[in-house]
Amino acid sequence: VSKKKGSETPLKEKRKSSEDGEEHAQSEVARKKHRSKCSVDECTNYVQQGGVCFRHGAKVKVKRCSSRGCTNYVQRGGVCIRHGAPIKLCSSEGCTIKAQKGGVCVRHGAKKKRCSAEECSNGAIQGGVCMKHGAKVKLCSSEGCTKNVVNGGVCIKHGAKIKRCSSEGCTNQAIQGGVCMRHGAKIKLCSSEGCENVAVKGGVCIRHGAKVKRKLCSSDECNNQAQKGGVCIRHGAIKSKRKICSNEACTNKVVKGGVCRRHGTEVKRCSSEG
Repeated sequence: VSKKKGSETPLKEKRKSSEDGEEHAQSEVARKKHRSKCSVDECTNYVQQGGVCFRHGAKVKVKRCSSRGCTNYVQRGGVCIRHGAPIKLCSSEGCTIKAQKGGVCVRHGAKKKRCSAEECSNGAIQGGVCMKHGAKVKLCSSEGCTKNVVNGGVCIKHGAKIKRCSSEGCTNQAIQGGVCMRHGAKIKLCSSEGCENVAVKGGVCIRHGAKVKRKLCSSDECNNQAQKGGVCIRHGAIKSKRKICSNEACTNKVVKGGVCRRHGTEVKRCSSEG
């Protein structure tokens, strides 16, 4: 019995499409395997344009958010996250943090690369280590400044432009959703009852038990916090041009007569009754 011609066609087409798919996959693997590396010495990144990677000068056209006046990069649907691009949130119940790996955020189990130095729990930044243990970060180009670069080769103090709150007349820095805390940016507060301080670690503020490592002044028998150069303001750290209270061991700012409020300066009170 002769087989119908039409009955063989779908099978042949299916086989052909699967073969084409396999060939395409193999060619993709081969292409990635033989992809050129950046021409800059000791750089292992792939070439993007002109024989170099993005880090070493390859210029690529990036799409900007279509929302009027917005310069953020497009994430999805022609808009940035701020203007409606959907992002995957942590699958943990009640968590609104962006998912990092495995559908969860770092706090709920997404594995983050830690510093390889012994007993260090900081996140690795470069070469498997944190900044403390040798990861090189770009510093501000301003003479004598050791702060990290934010924008345009300088830190905020020396002119790096930062995003300001979009609320009219507000000059605060935008924290979330283009606004500052005062105008609606949501931040995690201390879980202690009645406390409105910002949570620092473990859901609580410093006052209610968040442990923060503070570097103490290197001067003998001094328990003040180190400000600059390993010493406190009292022992030579120049934080700002301000006078310190003349009372022994006091580091408060002078208000009047060479002393701070605590050691005798009278503060002018409101004349309104009550």
